[in-house]
Amino acid sequence: LVGGEQFEPEEENPMIGLRGASRYLSPEFRGAFELECEALAHVRNKMGLTNVQLMVPFCRTAEGGKKVIKILKEHGLEKGKDGLKIWVMCELPSNVFAIDEFAEVFDGFSIGSNDLTQ
Repeated sequence: LVGGEQFEPEEENPMIGLRGASRYLSPEFRGAFELECEALAHVRNKMGLTNVQLMVPFCRTAEGGKKVIKILKEHGLEKGKDGLKIWVMCELPSNVFAIDEFAEVFDGFSIGSNDLTQ
């Protein structure tokens, strides 16, 4: 992606840094996330590819998930509309320990066993 490097911070340990849902919610990355939302909305709403579903990676809290889903809705990606499902990657201990909370926010999970075991 031309110009994408401006959205890539230098991090000592990217495993605990700005990635996934926390990145989507950061003011520094907001413009890039909005472009991603617009592209996905175009695919689903304009091209009619409603079989495309969304997955939120590295979501540390259910509250963070709610905030991401709110932004998605603002950009024409409303959970449940035209069959849109929003899943979350279960790749953090917090996802496992608060699985019931995450289940109230998201339509499903994808188990990230590689990240969970690190």
